[in-house]
Amino acid sequence: MSCRRWIAWSLAAAVPVWLMAQQVEKLTYTLRHRDVRSVAARVAEELGPRGQVWMDGAKNQVTVQDAPSRLIQIRRLVAELDVPARRFAIAARLDVLPKAEAKGLFRPSPQFVDMTAWAESAKPVATYSCVMDLREGGRASCAMGQAYRLEASARGYDPSRRRLALESLVLSAMEGGKVVAAILQGAAVLPVGVPTILLVNPTEQRPPLRLRATPQIVPEVQQPEAR
Repeated sequence: MSCRRWIAWSLAAAVPVWLMAQQVEKLTYTLRHRDVRSVAARVAEELGPRGQVWMDGAKNQVTVQDAPSRLIQIRRLVAELDVPARRFAIAARLDVLPKAEAKGLFRPSPQFVDMTAWAESAKPVATYSCVMDLREGGRASCAMGQAYRLEASARGYDPSRRRLALESLVLSAMEGGKVVAAILQGAAVLPVGVPTILLVNPTEQRPPLRLRATPQIVPEVQQPEAR
């Protein structure tokens, strides 16, 4: 086979493959249980180089344009996201860690001291615990003894990554049944079934704190029909 014929044959074989790679299709999904804005934001993370996503808030629809192979994955993802709000039990434990001595935590050493490792392994002087019953899109709180209170607001759950997104997680100091200060406040993403450790730096009035939060999915129990 001559060089020209080989090049022509190679191009002829490659063109159909290239055309298939350039093909895109559209998928429109009408959501039944979720707001289209939250689903569209998650779908956008899975788009290919030529992918696009549109929202129709009036119809609560999301339309996706992408390669057929990606649409298969996106269809599965949307089906996993568009389900009734899940219920979670967040087991929380708050450890009050020992305060640093007057001379400090460090001893004369040419090496650095990993404070994070110390805070994660330090033996607490007091421990409080509680369990929050939280649904997606809802709020919940629980008392941790009389001195602290934990509150959370759930944004949503990503089943493909098994992560619960919290719009806010607030640990407050209590006095006389009232909130006197927000010690820890911000958004958080918690892996389901895995403890997340959050460390709170000490102040002159407050010792260092270690908060562990572990969310678990609570299965919905179907009530038997009365006969």
